[in-house]
Amino acid sequence: MSESRTRTLLKRVTMPVFKVGLVVFLVLGVVLVLGQAAGIVVGDGTLVEGVAGVLAVPMTTAAAVTGLLGFVLSYLHHWSGGED
Repeated sequence: MSESRTRTLLKRVTMPVFKVGLVVFLVLGVVLVLGQAAGIVVGDGTLVEGVAGVLAVPMTTAAAVTGLLGFVLSYLHHWSGGED
């Protein structure tokens, strides 16, 4: 049974967007942690708060969108949840 054109298109579009989202939120998370660590090392509390204030919402948004795309991908590819 062949897949519909829409399903094939969704697969082709969703996976690259998922991968980009994954990279974006991981990079933002690393920058957030490194920025806060630098603030702790130099003893600058405003740096710690400032980095979190600037990056927390974009990082969380990217993570949420990527998580939802992963959920969509699981349906498009008929992935089954592994039972341990």
